[in-house]
Amino acid sequence: MAVRPHPDSLLGQLASLPDPRTRAGQRYPSTVLLGLVLLGMLHGRDSLRGAWVWARQHWSVLWRPLGGHGPHFPSYNTVRNLLASLHADDVDRRLRPWLEQFLHHPLGGISADGKVLRGSKRDDALALQVVSLVAHECATILAQREAVGGDEVAALLVLLTEVPLAGRTVTMDAGLLHAQATETITQQQGDYVGMVKGNHGAVQALLDDWVAEAVLSPPGRTSGSTAGAGGRDCASAPKERPPSNAGG
Repeated sequence: MAVRPHPDSLLGQLASLPDPRTRAGQRYPSTVLLGLVLLGMLHGRDSLRGAWVWARQHWSVLWRPLGGHGPHFPSYNTVRNLLASLHADDVDRRLRPWLEQFLHHPLGGISADGKVLRGSKRDDALALQVVSLVAHECATILAQREAVGGDEVAALLVLLTEVPLAGRTVTMDAGLLHAQATETITQQQGDYVGMVKGNHGAVQALLDDWVAEAVLSPPGRTSGSTAGAGGRDCASAPKERPPSNAGG
């Protein structure tokens, strides 16, 4: 008899996801396939195939707790096809509240990170470029979205409306520091720290002047002679004077 996952468990949350497969293609419950992947990842396997191989090696003790109907192990394609057909945004929305409840407090700082997924380039297809929001405390991806046409800022703006930001600080590199992004964060009662580089020339010049005058000058004296010491490569954007058109 199959074991049903507790509704408050991670598998219980995932069990509430709509199953995209046809009834004829549901030989294994979705929680069984998702569970074997999660367990493989938790045991240090950093690829889908690696997680699948680990689960196959331990399947005799896994299939009952995961809710399987029998000891037959699913093929790799069965697992891969389910994951490929799931709606990633739905998964993100269900995992975030569960993770915060598991930790007994809201997640802290968040990093916005754009990257090209390793190994995603196939023949004539371009590599997949995504933007992720990552929780600092547990190094967990809270939400992720494809940067269609390479537009990372557009992807970030959507993500910032999907994750609660009140009381949190979002860190961004220079490529994602944009007026609309900072406005969205503050509207959601969050804070932000961004890196300013040469692609924000005017903003960098203002910050260098501010650093020279307010930070590097001796107490009680201001001087423009130290402006060059403000750091020409990058500077943290202080919230006291964030230019409203940063990156715009």
